[in-house]
Amino acid sequence: MARRIGETVELPQSALTSAAGTYGLWFGDSFEHHALIGAVERTGEQRVIRRLLSATVSVPTEPFEAQWTGHVMHSPSEIDAKWEDVTVPLRDGTAAPAWLFRSADSGAAWVIHVQGIRTSRLVTLRSVEAAERAGHTSLVITYRGAGDGPATAVSSLGQHEWSDLADAVEFARSHGAPEVYVVAWSMGAGIALELLRRDPKAFERLALVAPATNWRRIVRRGVDRAGMPGFVAPIVTWALGSAVGSRVIGMPAPLDFDRLDWSNGFSVEIPTLVLHSKGDEEIPFELTEEFAVAHPNVTLVETKSAPHGWEANVDPELFQSTLTSWLSARSPHSHQ
Repeated sequence: MARRIGETVELPQSALTSAAGTYGLWFGDSFEHHALIGAVERTGEQRVIRRLLSATVSVPTEPFEAQWTGHVMHSPSEIDAKWEDVTVPLRDGTAAPAWLFRSADSGAAWVIHVQGIRTSRLVTLRSVEAAERAGHTSLVITYRGAGDGPATAVSSLGQHEWSDLADAVEFARSHGAPEVYVVAWSMGAGIALELLRRDPKAFERLALVAPATNWRRIVRRGVDRAGMPGFVAPIVTWALGSAVGSRVIGMPAPLDFDRLDWSNGFSVEIPTLVLHSKGDEEIPFELTEEFAVAHPNVTLVETKSAPHGWEANVDPELFQSTLTSWLSARSPHSHQ
């Protein structure tokens, strides 16, 4: 439970609510209201007091249910009041909703932003902000099984979702994009990398935030964090990778964990930036280091220690300046 105390908000203390930086707080009957929460002012007795920066409605002084989030923006209108709701046609005859932020420069590159698993498009507004500073058009997409994208039983960690990104790239090019860049968050990295495996020149530049680059070891980390015996991880990966196990779970096909290791048997041929933190407890930083070593075209930038996917919250100056600069660079063949 949370509550407002003057110009602050009191929250249950945890590693997440105590993390440095700026965050969001969803509250209300359907968690439809949003507050922007700033620095920690004090802690004690399992509670943390943080600065209340702004809110879409008055924050209650009586205790209320709330959801702590990395979403520092509650709506795409905070980026651009003229943002558009569009739909991206998919090759299976369906369509996926997307947000479009048009650059004033009709000849600007398009940046496609790909969210991770178990999150929403709001997470990508932090990279949209960087793309806007670079002068580009942004397309924030959905894909099957993520947020408000097309429904599916369970995620295949990019093995099938890649085609949704491919269709978004085609949408951008058919609407005049001279170049297409991709910014992918967490599991979104696998979607972008699987597309590049199938078409190494599908788009011109790539940026990854806290990327999932080795799912066998990510599962192992999850098992360790849950306090389960070490033998559980191989059982889980075997089940997900077997025809019988995947069918029971409702997956369209077994997961190929060798294929989901992006540091082996694959080469990134386009300029790629990676932003990640050693504070990530979900995706070990050493996996990203291995990924960077395996691919000469990858530039790894380490931010201040942050929970998974919250690099932009904890280290906003480095995140924004690095990503904006990266997106502002031109590809070697560009004629812009």
